[in-house]
Amino acid sequence: MSARTGTVFLRDFDEGLVRTMGAELIEIELDGEKVQDYAIKIDGVMGPDLYGGAIPVIWQNPENTYQEGLLPHVNISRTAVVTAMQRWFPGGYEYRTPAAMAQTVTAGNGVQGPSLLEFKKWAYPYDISYDVHLRARLRAQADKMLKQIGQKFWAYGQIFLTDSEGAERGYYAFQESLDTLDEVADVADRMIGWTISLRCEAELDFNDPYIAKTSPEVVVSVESKTSVEEG
Repeated sequence: MSARTGTVFLRDFDEGLVRTMGAELIEIELDGEKVQDYAIKIDGVMGPDLYGGAIPVIWQNPENTYQEGLLPHVNISRTAVVTAMQRWFPGGYEYRTPAAMAQTVTAGNGVQGPSLLEFKKWAYPYDISYDVHLRARLRAQADKMLKQIGQKFWAYGQIFLTDSEGAERGYYAFQESLDTLDEVADVADRMIGWTISLRCEAELDFNDPYIAKTSPEVVVSVESKTSVEEG
């Protein structure tokens, strides 16, 4: 291939999963500071006031330890990253194209070409598994969250993301299971919900693109060789 393509890694799939389910970045205030966080609007379900009625989307192990366990919420955990060698392309390159800073050079046979080429090796294939936990106080809330979010991740679905070149990609994602998530201590302290387990046929770019010099081959033309022999 000659067209340049972008790179993708774990964070791209994490963010793609959140955006695919319909979540958007909104501005909230935490510890007196304005920050952006992902939240999703669910028809018929009112989220925390901090999120303006939207449902917060948080990770199982968030980077910000001050995130509160507000209900209702969507909680996501990346459970496994497993190699998928059945999709592996050994050898070769994903693309080979003239580098941005390349100059035009001329070989001995008059053929012109770039002085530098940019190469990118194939991304490594992986299956990334996620658990999407939908938690609420009431069964009706949890079921409405399941109905809206579950339609995005049926047995055959896709996770859409943006690579480093700004191009949108879609990767197949399969629903592995749908499980209840109920924790009832008493009527006042209970949590009702669902867990959607997904497996995404992903790929990870461990190797950055690199640049190499071209080696134009010097060729003596037939006309030049004849002239020398006659002389």
